[in-house]
Amino acid sequence: MSVGGPARPGQLVDVTVKERPGNPHPTEVEVSSRALTDDTTLGDTGQAWVGAGRIKENAEPGTYEVKFTLRHKDANCMAEADRDYVCDYPPIVLRRQLKVAAPPSEGLSFGSGLAIGVPSGAAATVAAGAVWLRRKRRRAVGEPV
Repeated sequence: MSVGGPARPGQLVDVTVKERPGNPHPTEVEVSSRALTDDTTLGDTGQAWVGAGRIKENAEPGTYEVKFTLRHKDANCMAEADRDYVCDYPPIVLRRQLKVAAPPSEGLSFGSGLAIGVPSGAAATVAAGAVWLRRKRRRAVGEPV
């Protein structure tokens, strides 16, 4: 079983539940966490339950518990003699951790530094080129540099 992350509020994380060999295949899987929205969905592939959950917009950065409840109602019986029947097994509860990352800061960051630095670098290059061109013209005309 796994939960993706770390992720920021509002982002999706992948959720996967795969039973161990010898255990019955779950007929239903419920996912719950204080960090995930209620619309977390999983689908049965026959080999595992896979899906995605969205981190709540108001989730604070930190580590949250994710609880998986595996239900086995009318599941294929695991005992050799009972393979032709269906059985109801008690639910299994498993837990994992999900890390919620801090949202990006609203101040200056590396990206905004690039956004400021590239145009100013270009302006400096143009200014230096203009000075160089002016000196070259003065030399050609014979004026003092």
